[in-house]
Amino acid sequence: MSNRYLIEQILSTLATVESDQIYADKLIETTLRNHPEWNGAERGEYVTTCYGMLSQKRKLEAAVGSNSLWAMWAAFQLLNGKALPDYDEVEDITVERIEANLADASESAFLSYPEWLHEKAKAEYGEKWPAIAKAMNSRPNTYLRCNTLKGSAAELQQKLELERTQTTLEGDDVLLVDSGANIFKTKAFQDGWFEMQDVGSQRIAPLLDVRPGLRVVDACSGSGGKSLHLAALMNNKGYVLAMDIHEHKLQTLKKRAKRAGIHMIETRVIKNSKTVKRLKDKFDRVLLDVPCTGSGVFKRNPDAKWNLSEQGLLELTQLQSEILQRYSQMCKVGGKLVYATCSILPEENRAQVEAFLASNANFKLAEEMKLLPGVNTEGDGFYAAVLERAE
Repeated sequence: MSNRYLIEQILSTLATVESDQIYADKLIETTLRNHPEWNGAERGEYVTTCYGMLSQKRKLEAAVGSNSLWAMWAAFQLLNGKALPDYDEVEDITVERIEANLADASESAFLSYPEWLHEKAKAEYGEKWPAIAKAMNSRPNTYLRCNTLKGSAAELQQKLELERTQTTLEGDDVLLVDSGANIFKTKAFQDGWFEMQDVGSQRIAPLLDVRPGLRVVDACSGSGGKSLHLAALMNNKGYVLAMDIHEHKLQTLKKRAKRAGIHMIETRVIKNSKTVKRLKDKFDRVLLDVPCTGSGVFKRNPDAKWNLSEQGLLELTQLQSEILQRYSQMCKVGGKLVYATCSILPEENRAQVEAFLASNANFKLAEEMKLLPGVNTEGDGFYAAVLERAE
């Protein structure tokens, strides 16, 4: 395969993401599936360049003074210390031109964020913001959560090593993947020894302080990564109800639970408000991992920051407030509720909790966690608040 063909595939992917509003990760996955002939280096270059150019979109436009994908690709190569091929499309792109343009670029363009989002984050984080912004433009690490129902992280590490996958132990149950082939094709994965889960995401479930025998609800479970973690922390004893408005996500959870050897998770589709009302005062622990902007996971979904708007943020905060108010009723007296997002924006986090506490005197804030990429985590950005129900 010629290098030019690979570049054209990269630019075609980016053009389609832009014009058709298709999620980049889905399109990249499809393209890789359609090109089984690509070797590891070619697949790596395709993925890295697509995500890198999406993350750096505004900076690359500023660097070349246009939105020409060929020119932006050339700037991406030069900014990453690579030489350019002798193609007509990139003959006028030089390091000197890029440096001159970037010297005149605004801070938001240089950091590659929409102006409104840059201003909002800068107002909240001040001098920390450039480090956060840079970290969220980098490629994410791959973290695994060991399924402790099967064994220890050290045992999992040995199993993966036998399958030519090298990892580093990052915590009691956390492994950082250093190198290796497709981890989802390993026997360890097929036998239910691990799930891929960001290191920050793995810190949410422990905040619920669960133990065997409790009744727990994961009320916005999606495909259930945190439900599975809760079940493992409970030693597969007790009851976890995983709820979501999307049935296909719950079907995925069922498959994951079966692979993990977990039998204490029940799934339930939220069809209307009655689904939640019937569960009032029924649970010792309530997890509300609410829909959010995903601003803490831009490194995984770089196209999301260009699709996000101030109106979209407003609509999400209204939805979060409604969920927190209605779903909190499922928590028993003496129980705990964890409100969580994968966002770094204050409107979705502390502001939501403060507004809830102001109108719900029977709850109090017991603990708060804020993970900021480039500041206190190598993983994604997360927020969580532990709320205790007193009466």
